[in-house]
Amino acid sequence: MTASPPSDRRARVAWKVLITALAAETIGGVLALVPFAASFFDAAGDEPGQRISVLLAGLFALAWVVITFVGSLRSRANWVRGSALTLHVLMFAAGTGSLQYGLLEAWIGWLLVLLAFVGFFSALLARPEAGEPAAEASDEGETAA
Repeated sequence: MTASPPSDRRARVAWKVLITALAAETIGGVLALVPFAASFFDAAGDEPGQRISVLLAGLFALAWVVITFVGSLRSRANWVRGSALTLHVLMFAAGTGSLQYGLLEAWIGWLLVLLAFVGFFSALLARPEAGEPAAEASDEGETAA
């Protein structure tokens, strides 16, 4: 994957949009997980194993979003872009699934789908910044020889 020069305006705008989307997803994830975690202790009728597994899945998903968000703030590397692409594909699946099966309010499902599109396409347009020219030059020299 080619790195973008620092003057690539489209990539800079895409990174800003991606960072904004990841920030909104982080805030939304925390806001959604807090009442969910509080209701975890109130649900006496469910089996504890099911409650624990759903709570852990929510915590792992939120941790993934937070790690990707922090990574996007610290460095504009390939792994952040790949993580954001994967995250938004799964978010699109969650949004469409919630709309099809009525698991959430319709506006929440549409918000998930919209954020998934914005995040996915901004991650596609965002290119990693040129970081290690010596390593890239040595790889090119080996292939040319």
